[in-house]
Amino acid sequence: MVYDENDINKAWGWLTGIRPAKLMSKILTEGYEGADALARMRELYEVSEERAEICLAVAKAGAKVTINTNDAAVYIGIPFCPSRCSYCSFVSSWVGKTGKLMEPFLETLEYELEQTARTIKTLNLNIIAVYIGGGTPTALTLPLFRRMLEAVKHHIPFESVREYTVEAGRPDTITAENTAAMLEHGVDRISVNPQSMNAETLARIGREHSVEDVCKAFKLARQFKSVNMDVIAGLPGETAGDFEYSLSRVMALQPENITVHTLSRKKGSDLSGAAEVSSEYVTVMIEYSLEALAQAGYSPYYLYRQKFMAGDFENIGWSKSGHDGLYNIIMMDEKASVLALGGGGVTRLVNQRTNFIDRAYNVKYPSEYIYSQEKIDRNQQIVIKFYENA
Repeated sequence: MVYDENDINKAWGWLTGIRPAKLMSKILTEGYEGADALARMRELYEVSEERAEICLAVAKAGAKVTINTNDAAVYIGIPFCPSRCSYCSFVSSWVGKTGKLMEPFLETLEYELEQTARTIKTLNLNIIAVYIGGGTPTALTLPLFRRMLEAVKHHIPFESVREYTVEAGRPDTITAENTAAMLEHGVDRISVNPQSMNAETLARIGREHSVEDVCKAFKLARQFKSVNMDVIAGLPGETAGDFEYSLSRVMALQPENITVHTLSRKKGSDLSGAAEVSSEYVTVMIEYSLEALAQAGYSPYYLYRQKFMAGDFENIGWSKSGHDGLYNIIMMDEKASVLALGGGGVTRLVNQRTNFIDRAYNVKYPSEYIYSQEKIDRNQQIVIKFYENA
């Protein structure tokens, strides 16, 4: 295959994969260190020095995490949102139309939790991280949200859990009541994701909350051990100055984690055909984030790339010392199996001896999930057989 030099992204060289830091991890296992590891990655893939350094930092963060053979994580997908963001391509349902499905969805989730608990016991798995994502889990009504948390605590063995995250996400869904419920049930990490701190942008992308809502939600979130906040570079209509303003305001709040996403115009999103922010703007945004976050005492600890990303850049999770997100490292490094429940969940089964990975897929939509008990049962058998043959 003949490559045109104009096809090479200046930042990422020849790389097109999702997890570039895994390549650096491989380089480290081959005995390279420090400057030699950076030189090796640049030689192999023609990535920029800056991206090689990020990969090295991320690989080192992952190497600090000790995973035993029977360790695993649990992901629970709650595919309901108060509104649909224009950039979103995830499986999620607007509660205004699908709220009536919440209770039957939860009934099926309780069934899946019960079956998963049996599988965990049969295989003697140690659950070390639990992540409830979506969608927006806190979009559930308070009674259903409490019921979900109680079901998770009842069925999932928490003896070995090191991190319990709820992706609250939408600031307008975070209340004193559901915050108290999360604390009561042992949640120690949540996300409060503004995406932008500019009111005009929030309205443009379908976020039905204000900047003031973000600040109020963050005050409630300060009761947790760790708080993550997301911002997006390349949102429609934003200049580099707009992004810098958003990131600066988020940094001023001092959350333990900040995730900087580059806008990905996926085919399932409303933005897939909209005009793009210029690559020059996005470059300035991303370069600003790298410098500003490092100067503020944050370090990159996980990294992934997607198709259709503005400027062909990346998503980077940054953390303060001692606050690396365990679940995110497990997912991005594919260090251990992740048992996925709920709508759109994808179970990833990792053979730590051979690095072979298999998957089992849940149905996507709430209207399908509520009738998916047979599929849930088949997935449990996939998990059991995988471990029996490992």
